[in-house]
Amino acid sequence: MSTSAAGVADRLQFPVAAPRAHGEPGHLVVLEGVDRSGRSTHARLLEEWLRHAGHGVIRTSFVTSRLAAPRIRDVRRQADPDPFETFLLYAADLTERIEQVIMPSLRAGLVVLVDRYAYTPIARAAARGVDLVWLESVLAFAPPPDLVCFLDVAPADALQRHREIAEARLDADGLDAYREFQEGVYRVFDEAARRWGFTRVPATADIGSTHAALDRVVGDLLDGGGADAAHRRLPASLRGRR
Repeated sequence: MSTSAAGVADRLQFPVAAPRAHGEPGHLVVLEGVDRSGRSTHARLLEEWLRHAGHGVIRTSFVTSRLAAPRIRDVRRQADPDPFETFLLYAADLTERIEQVIMPSLRAGLVVLVDRYAYTPIARAAARGVDLVWLESVLAFAPPPDLVCFLDVAPADALQRHREIAEARLDADGLDAYREFQEGVYRVFDEAARRWGFTRVPATADIGSTHAALDRVVGDLLDGGGADAAHRRLPASLRGRR
């Protein structure tokens, strides 16, 4: 490695969540967690709450880039996808979203809600045996979030919420393999949570309770709270649901 390349590598650090660490006027808020932990539902609810509170908001989700997403979907359909190829495709998806959505929105002063960021690709690849240090080095270019909310629910509990859907798609062996994989992803999140600056949000309760906890954490970051009012705005159809 050349001296200049070594200097760049030394300056790159994997993104640890910290307010304003990205240096832009907006706020970058990330939701992470295992499959069926409620990320997408709560990202939508947070977006609705923040808009009602007067914040400019944009939401972006995992595997939505125009270039990488179609190939990722093809790879996911493979029986045994290569973890390195899958990870690098996820990295391409993230790169496009950072350049085209996340950074322009942060520069414009918006709240950027991200349903899975750099951490999910790393956790998935590490759960399949790829070296964690190498994975972090590849995604060290990602801007650090202001806040990462880790929806903390055990994979077995998360799977139980939509077990009938999983059982319709997978046979018994496939279901066992999927559960073991999600348990591996959870272990990576759990062990790296402090180092990556995660804020744990228990997600085993009903949707309303988890929503109120998220509103409180995000509200503290943005303007000092407001969770009670936000919880009253939770749609009645979702109150009490898990």
